[in-house]
Amino acid sequence: MSSPRADRFRELTLSFLWRQWTALGVAGHAGEVGDVILDPEALLLATTQLAREPRLFDEVLDWLNANGALVNLQRLRNLATRIGEGTILEAMAAHLAKRTVHSKWKTLLREPGPVERSMPLFSGVPVFGPPDERFASRGWLRGQVNLRRLSQPPDPHRSSNLLIKLRGLFGMQARAEVMAYLLAFESGHPREMAERLGYFPRTLQTTLNDMAGSGHVMARREGHEKRFWIRRDDWRFLITWPTSDCQGSDSFPRWVDWASFFAAIESFWHFLNRPGLNDASPAVQAIELRSCLESMNATFLRENINIPSGATGAKLVEEVLERFCQLLG
Repeated sequence: MSSPRADRFRELTLSFLWRQWTALGVAGHAGEVGDVILDPEALLLATTQLAREPRLFDEVLDWLNANGALVNLQRLRNLATRIGEGTILEAMAAHLAKRTVHSKWKTLLREPGPVERSMPLFSGVPVFGPPDERFASRGWLRGQVNLRRLSQPPDPHRSSNLLIKLRGLFGMQARAEVMAYLLAFESGHPREMAERLGYFPRTLQTTLNDMAGSGHVMARREGHEKRFWIRRDDWRFLITWPTSDCQGSDSFPRWVDWASFFAAIESFWHFLNRPGLNDASPAVQAIELRSCLESMNATFLRENINIPSGATGAKLVEEVLERFCQLLG
């Protein structure tokens, strides 16, 4: 049985995912996402782990059925080593690959191995009739998939969909992520950008050097490394949303390391749902929580959680929970 704090965290997480997906075109009304650039790959991977709720999950499948060509599959594979549940992603890919237009999704598929133990995909939701075979072959039980086909293409004139707009201009290679990052920060090192964007450093170095040849991306030496930069004013033609949507004079949305963000949410989710956690003493819970926090990205923790050094026991658990809930709220 889950605890009240786990239930609260789950509710906030689902609401957070709904807001991001509806901004990308999923059918529904879930509020605004704020002054941020959304990341379809990180969001999809987080969904495989955190959105095990029938309505949202199937609306995401519906969106992929309509817009799967907008997902960068190479980047999805790169980020899948950090977040998400691979077997669920494979089952989703198997559904998409049924259509010729989504044949590239076959690259995510492996031959399913023997299933030793099946688990319900949606906790507490009974399966009526024969289970969906693509999920069952990968150890997940759910009913047949029936898509409503109500999803829309992402609106390129929303500031949160800047990455989608850039993919329309630059294609599905790393250039779109590079431009989104540079528009947010104005400059960056290839190694730093590779880690944050989900690419190999050599890929980013080659991409940036090629883009510098255009004369619109500049480079300068800083020690043994190059720093690449742009002039934001040269790219203001991309701003097709009300400038009130974004903070700051440059009017471009903020870039967020969503892979690290969702990885942290997943880790904290697993901590709250750990068997026996509710019966453990506050001291034991705090020890397990610190172990959980140590697995998270240090930059994410420093910028978003900022745990007071003196917090211990039950107070530590409640303070960390409150900080995560504020992030999701």
